[in-house]
Amino acid sequence: MPITKGISLIQQIKDANPHWFTPENKRFFNDISYYGLYGKKSGLPYLVQYTNAWTDMFGGKVLPHYRIHTIKEDGDIDKLLDEEFKTMEDVKEWMEES
Repeated sequence: MPITKGISLIQQIKDANPHWFTPENKRFFNDISYYGLYGKKSGLPYLVQYTNAWTDMFGGKVLPHYRIHTIKEDGDIDKLLDEEFKTMEDVKEWMEES
């Protein structure tokens, strides 16, 4: 089912990827929350993942941060972008340019 503007983006992403959002998966990846946002210039949908994932490996300090995934036309979660963002403001600035 294609992504439709005007309908909650995060709900469409959750509906297309139910296994991604299970409590077990959220706990395994140490995720905190999720957001669906559109790039301002491209209009493309993205999943924003607020997470602690892997930051405590090898005795490191737990560091919450934001990661961005591209979303396919059918709502499937696609590529994880390389960038990590410290704040939601940083994410929103990135969205302004994407």
